Amino acid sequence: MSTLFTLAYPVLGESDRAFVERFRGMHDLRHRDAVAPHFTLVFGCGTVAEGEYMQHVAEVAARTSAIRFSCRYAMLGADGQDETAYVFLVPDAGYSMLSLLHDQLYRGRLEPHLRLDIPYIPHITIGTLTERRHARELCDELNRRGVHIEGHVASLSVSVLENGKIHDRACFPLHG
Repeated sequence: MSTLFTLAYPVLGESDRAFVERFRGMHDLRHRDAVAPHFTLVFGCGTVAEGEYMQHVAEVAARTSAIRFSCRYAMLGADGQDETAYVFLVPDAGYSMLSLLHDQLYRGRLEPHLRLDIPYIPHITIGTLTERRHARELCDELNRRGVHIEGHVASLSVSVLENGKIHDRACFPLHG
């Protein structure tokens, strides 16, 4: 069985997309070529049959409206597994809707796979660094300058990690 993820690729304006891509080009060398900027809504799940997984995501997407968001905060992230640090863009507008969508995806067949040991924080990762202090400095600089990225999420993608890159298997438009 493949390990599946559910991602939401943000639709951004031209200048916001250029900023995110430029920042990732300098500070996210590990992931910039592996996956486009995204919100992860379901983290790797390899024990649910692909057909069941796809059906569940399609059903949630069919009853969910597009989500507008605005990220005005750069947050330091760490996964606790090693010294890797992340620069996250965290939405203020849209935060609750993205969180509720995450919650809906982890109902039913996926409920046993929800990790309760870490809180869910919707975010777009724009930096992956080996030094936490440097990641913190980048967050501070973005916040000092006043980062403001706006967009919307219009679909959910079921994806798989193969050979170090994310490949989308299916895309389900949000309808609501």
